[in-house]
Parts: sequence; C-alpha cells; structure tokens
Amino acid sequence: MQTEVDALKQLDHPNIIKLIEVGEGTQVHSKKGTKQVKYMVLELAQGGELFDFVALGGALSEATARFFFG
Repeated sequence: MQTEVDALKQLDHPNIIKLIEVGEGTQVHSKKGTKQVKYMVLELAQGGELFDFVALGGALSEATARFFFG
C-alpha cells in the first residue's frame, strides 16, 4: 500500500484519480472484534470502470484512447 500512496502523492494528471487522505483507524466487527486498519480516500471517479467500457464496446478508437491516456 505504501508504494501506491507514494506514487499517487507524486502524480498530478486529470486522468489519474487524486489521493485525498491516508490514515489509520480501528475497524469494529460484530463477530470478529476490532482490528487496526489503514485506509486511503480517493477522488470519486464516476462513470464506471474503463475495463467495462472496453469489454462492452470493444476496442477503443484512437481519439477515445487519447482522451483516456493522453
């Protein structure tokens, strides 16, 4: 997880989800008790997964690929 956090802190691009917060806390489970957890809060990405977009629509046109990866 730390590698991903370090990478996201260094990146600033409109096509990369922004890291908002990283922290630690206690998770309480009614049957399993409590445990310490680490969490990441990321920017909301609406519209679903890119994988689903490609899986349902087939190959991307060059213009669409440039939009997502340019």
